[in-house]
Amino acid sequence: MIHSVPAARAGDASARAETMARFLRDVPVPFTRVLSLWVGYRLRRDPRQPDVPHSLTPRQAHLLGLPPHTTVTRREGYLVPHLGDQGPRLAAITALVHRRALELDETGREDLAKGYVPLGVLVADARRATHYATTTRAPDDPDFADPLPDAPDDVPALWCQATLLSAGRPVALVRETVYRAAFTGRRPPDLSFHLPPAPPRLVS
Repeated sequence: MIHSVPAARAGDASARAETMARFLRDVPVPFTRVLSLWVGYRLRRDPRQPDVPHSLTPRQAHLLGLPPHTTVTRREGYLVPHLGDQGPRLAAITALVHRRALELDETGREDLAKGYVPLGVLVADARRATHYATTTRAPDDPDFADPLPDAPDDVPALWCQATLLSAGRPVALVRETVYRAAFTGRRPPDLSFHLPPAPPRLVS
């Protein structure tokens, strides 16, 4: 049974968001797995719009190890509870995906095309290299902007950007916005044992 302990104050939700930010900065686990562990249930992807071709800017190409203006796939979607249609939107994700580098089998390619399986689930061996995870709004990036919230409950609380790696090769550039709904439900599990201990302070 999942015991629900709501965050009574905005400060509680902010503290929880900062805890998740620390975890994302330090542990190379795909975002979907982190959020699923946090909320205590499986997640699915809800497409925001159909996938579209995207020409990489020089910065994006550099992060993905590709020539500038390479065409990749831009995917925009939400992470929502796996079961039911009335669950909250927990996060919005924009991903620039180099499909050929994913090396998916036929089933994986079909799941990618349907759009309901999160990328971090499709690429089972994926590792996450976080660029930033912050509880203050990230600077606007005109080349990789977050979509505007589509509903009043889509209140951003955590902004992240990362490269997703498979077998050491970049396969996707992702930008995630975690909504406040993810931090106002049940109390998350203790994630501290996943984090390496802080080095001892030297006292002169």
